[in-house]
Parts: sequence; structure tokens; C-alpha cells
Amino acid sequence: MTIDFVGNHYTFGRVPMGWHSFDDALKGDDDLVGFPTRTFSEFYGMTGIGKSTLIGSILSKVSQALEHREIACLALEMQDEKMVSNVLSSSGYRAKFVWVEPPIVSGKLDDSDEALLGVLLEHIHDEPYRLGWLDSIASISPISENEGNLGDANMGRRAFPMAQFSRRVTRALRNVPEDSCLIAANHWYEKMGAIGMAKQYTSPGGVVKENEEHLRIQLKVPWVDYISSGDGKAEARWETGWVLEGKVEKNRAGAKNKRFQVFIYGGWGVHMGMTAVIDCLASGLAKIKSGKIVMDDYEFGNLKKIIERERDNTEFFIPFINKLREGIDTVLSEDDGVVEETPKKKRGK
Repeated sequence: MTIDFVGNHYTFGRVPMGWHSFDDALKGDDDLVGFPTRTFSEFYGMTGIGKSTLIGSILSKVSQALEHREIACLALEMQDEKMVSNVLSSSGYRAKFVWVEPPIVSGKLDDSDEALLGVLLEHIHDEPYRLGWLDSIASISPISENEGNLGDANMGRRAFPMAQFSRRVTRALRNVPEDSCLIAANHWYEKMGAIGMAKQYTSPGGVVKENEEHLRIQLKVPWVDYISSGDGKAEARWETGWVLEGKVEKNRAGAKNKRFQVFIYGGWGVHMGMTAVIDCLASGLAKIKSGKIVMDDYEFGNLKKIIERERDNTEFFIPFINKLREGIDTVLSEDDGVVEETPKKKRGK
């Protein structure tokens, strides 16, 4: 039975990134894959693991799918403009990039973080509609903290403006006539005064923020056993790049607790080809034998040398991308915008 809905109601769109495990981890209940639009998302993890690089790569692809929508970024942490430019342009970004600036209130510049959050919200809510980037929640400094004395107790004060901002941005994303999204970076650090032997970690911003979020993803650099052949696990870092693993802790548009991995080149962004290589290794479609990657009895060479030498060689990565596609039960339509999926016939032997 088909239900006839009355009234306007916007729903999640989908923007496939082309990163196999990432798209699959964010799969919706309707089996559509890719990053969901109209969402307020948080990516959190330790300092320096590539949160901003991943967010920039995602927003760049969302921008392209939404007819080159501009990005508005509230950079509460110092951002290297050249690095941001490299990450965005490497993913195909072709629009203006707007740094959120303090508003003028009653003839005076209001540089409080509360005011800056309000301006970021306006970029999403008011025409021209933009994509939002908050970097980062952990660096929000409330008025009470800025105007107080050093040593004043301000624990938990960050949660108040974040609670208000979270509710308002969720409402804006729900009602704005064009697809949009806001992605926030956040830090992850050891909880002070935790009871028990095991270390406990937290991310700042309060529980209201976590309740309002559509996506909440924990990031880390994993320890893996495919870096070398039989020498045990090692952290997945090389001189020019590293693997970033994500765990989907909350997904209002799909399943939670799914994991993904992407490959990041430092100062450049997520690399689709190397991400396909890592996905093949992580899923067992490819293996390391005698220090070299082997897939379907074909030898591709040493992983470290591939990372160093093959970044710009698009053709090198096609076998890995095709291998992953063989196991996908759906294919994406060729539309350049927010896409839907169509059933794919099963492959014959």
C-alpha cells in the first residue's frame, strides 16, 4: 500500500564520495549510499589525525553535487589557507570559500564566539545558502570564559552556546529550501578525574549537541597488519600519508557502529585510488605477500612505493576500484547532482 503524504517535508539527500567503505558505512535504511545532506555532523578524534582534511574533502564533493555550493567556514583554530585550498581543489572544488567574520553590532565589532556561531548559522539559513564547516567545537570560548579572570571555573560553559546552536542549525537544515549540511570537527581527549583503571575519553560540547546531531563519527589512525608481511601490526602512517579509520557512532539516516577507512595524503586530501587499495586490503580482496600487494594473482608492488610514486597515476588504481565495484549490489545513476541508486542485475559467472 502506498501512503499519500500531505504537506511539504524535506528528507535526506545522498552524495556518494566514491570511497567504498565510507559510502557503505553511511548507507541509509533505504540502501542509498553516500554522505547524507540536510545533516549536522560531528567528526571527532585526537589532534593532528586529519579531521579537517577529511571534512574539506567531503564538503568539496558535496559542493559539486549541489551545483558548486559555496562553503562558509568558522575557523576557531588557525587554518592554513594554502592547505585548505589544496584539499578543496584536489577534490574538485570550484566555488568561493567564505571565512566567517565577526558581525558589527551597535557600531562595534562583536568577536565573541557566540556571535560567530550566529553568523555561521546565517550562512546556512539565509540566501545564498552555503555549506557549513565548524572547526572546531573544542575551541569555542564562551563569553563567560573570555571576560572572566584566568583561573575562573568555566567547566561545562561551552555546552550552553553549543546546545542553542545545535537546535537552531538542525531546524535550519530541516526547513531551508535547498539541500545543505554542516560538519563540525571536535577533539577527543582523556576525561579528567575518571574513575577506574581504563582510560576514559570525551569530546566537548555537551549532550544536547550529541542528541541533535544526525551523524557522529569517531576518527583514529588504526594499527593494521597489512603494512608489512607477517611482522605484526603497526600504525598506518607513512611519510606522505596515512590511513584514517572512522566508526559511525550515530547515524540518524541509517545503521550505526559501522566502520570505514580512507587514505589521506598530508596537505592534499582524501585519495580515491589509495583509499580503494586500503579498502581491498582491509576486506581481504588483496593481500600482502613477500612485501608486495597481490590481487587476483597479479603483483602490484610494494605498498610504501605505491604511496610515494603512484598518487597521480589514475590508471594504476582502476583494478582496485573495479574489484570493489564487483561486490556492490547497486550502482549509482550518472546524474551529477544528489544521486539515487538503481538495482543492479546479478553478475553471471
